[in-house]
Amino acid sequence: FFAMFNTNKFLFPTLLIIATTAVAQPSFRITSFISHRDLTDRQKVDIERYTEGWATILLTDDAKMIAEARRGLTEPLDNRWSMSNTARMHYGEALLSSFEPFLSEENENEVAAINALQILSLLGTERSVTTIMRHASNTFEDRSALRQWASAGLENSFQTGRLPLTRITSAATLLADAASKEPVWHVASRQLQSLSSLSDTPGLRRSELTELQGLSFELQVQAISNIVEDVAANKKASLRMRPVRSGLSSLRLQLIEPSVDSTLKTDTINNLVPVLIRVLEVASSQWSGAKKSDALLVAYGGAIETATTMLQRFVGDDDVENVDVRGAWEAGDKQPLTDAILYWQNKTASK
Repeated sequence: FFAMFNTNKFLFPTLLIIATTAVAQPSFRITSFISHRDLTDRQKVDIERYTEGWATILLTDDAKMIAEARRGLTEPLDNRWSMSNTARMHYGEALLSSFEPFLSEENENEVAAINALQILSLLGTERSVTTIMRHASNTFEDRSALRQWASAGLENSFQTGRLPLTRITSAATLLADAASKEPVWHVASRQLQSLSSLSDTPGLRRSELTELQGLSFELQVQAISNIVEDVAANKKASLRMRPVRSGLSSLRLQLIEPSVDSTLKTDTINNLVPVLIRVLEVASSQWSGAKKSDALLVAYGGAIETATTMLQRFVGDDDVENVDVRGAWEAGDKQPLTDAILYWQNKTASK
């Protein structure tokens, strides 16, 4: 059943569930009338009762019942039922009302909160996106697990194809800002991944997709640059260089796609090159801190290798000897990296 909802992004959490409320599942379905454009008062009440009943089961400690509750809450959103906009609005309001206590900071059951975010991500309404975006930012949400799943949920929401371009644009801009400030490296990586998916958004005109792809590139480059500058300002080695590496690797693959507009590609590369050089500069200045742990050494070494590879591809390195800059840096020889930085600075300054 969950294959219908892209199960590689919609995974069952395996954390321990705290609450142990004994409840009975709803004995009726709402799929017989959710395609109707006009709903009766009784049908609206049924939507509320159905949603509340299944949502309460998410607080139990019975894995089988939780799985059934997830199926019950996501089934009405399956395209085969052709949910009308009216029904989607009422169903969305019922979900948000039921899930509000789940998402509260007073709730210690993170699994229930994560389930709520995952289900809300399939709605594709402006209100659900507003709620998910709030929990994707560390300005509002202290729990890193919720920030990560909310960030993934935004991608799911974009992929419903139901959101207008203006709402996608505003949510993506907020997500990029959240990624810039995110202190936990794997959350920032997921936020950048969601930004990279914008150009695959269904339901938009070709001109809107082109606009969204340009925004996606712009936001990814800016967020990565902000992370690098924040790491530099803190003057200590940080695992936040991991999302820098993964974000750059993703951009590299996106930019070599033949379908990308040539002017957009050129503009993005021109904006990206100074960031790549800056990555090398920060790695060089923080070598002594990075060598203190294998994880940091790998994070910085990977960022060096990725940035160097991209500079070689996008700028050219005809005058550079074939030197393993990363290997030398990790071994304690910083001179090849210093030489590479000077070379790229001079090469880009002469253009």
